[in-house]
Amino acid sequence: MNFNNLYYFKIMAEYQHYTRAAEQLFITQPSLSRAIASLEEDLGVPLFEKDGRNVRLTKYGNILYTYVSKGYEEIETGYKILSQFKNKNAGIIEFSFLFVLGYHYIPSLIKSFFADESHKNITVNFHQFNSITTINRIKEGSIDLGLCTYIPDEPEITFTPILTQRLICITALDHPLANRSTLFLEELLPYPIIQYPKAAGEIQWFINQLFSECKGKPNLFCTMGDEITMAGLVSTNHKNCIAIVPDLDVLDNLRIKKIPINHPNPFRNIYLATSKNRHKVPCIELFYTFIVNYTKNKKEFTHINF
Repeated sequence: MNFNNLYYFKIMAEYQHYTRAAEQLFITQPSLSRAIASLEEDLGVPLFEKDGRNVRLTKYGNILYTYVSKGYEEIETGYKILSQFKNKNAGIIEFSFLFVLGYHYIPSLIKSFFADESHKNITVNFHQFNSITTINRIKEGSIDLGLCTYIPDEPEITFTPILTQRLICITALDHPLANRSTLFLEELLPYPIIQYPKAAGEIQWFINQLFSECKGKPNLFCTMGDEITMAGLVSTNHKNCIAIVPDLDVLDNLRIKKIPINHPNPFRNIYLATSKNRHKVPCIELFYTFIVNYTKNKKEFTHINF
């Protein structure tokens, strides 16, 4: 299939006159005639027939023109849409974030971003993924940037620290530790602990690092991927299980006790992840810079209960 010949056919069908069509295409009439003849030979049907000094489409030519004209309309539309992406204030952004950020931080961020009228032609598509899924989607190109925890051994990804989360211990209301105002990590070792799976990113690694300072090892009970489910199980006080999770406002609605951890650094980072290798269109660069600056300038997001 020769796309140049198809385009020549389209123009020829619209003018139905070899000389005028050739002038429009900036080619000679013999070159146009050869292109049409080659197309007819490929298809095995005549596309034009004489009509006095002009030519007209045959029934086969009309069929082909219907599809060729629609095809070029779609191509032109796609070209126009993509050409807008040269403008930093237009385009489509695929953005992912952790579930826990959806309660407060993300709504506040987006409200502020779109309060700027110059951003009205930017479309942001939102996706909620765990950290590993976010990184995999960034590498394959279906996600442009995402908020996640750090994933080690990912040389294709740039991780920019954006937020910190305070880690706390959660217990049932009738748990033996529930009356405490603060807890040392050593005091948690006797109790079954719900942990995060590997897909959650660095958070469980970070928690393990905190426990590495203890004389004993934490007592693994099971793994769960989200804090709401963890808190639900903890609230039943099944086997006196506990969990270490980020301090989330949404947990206040559950029948659990949130207890601060007595440690010099009970925080974990949230990162803005992007590809090192893939070209970023201007609107993505704009959104990236906005997220970094917005969070930096908002003191309430330094250590936040998401």
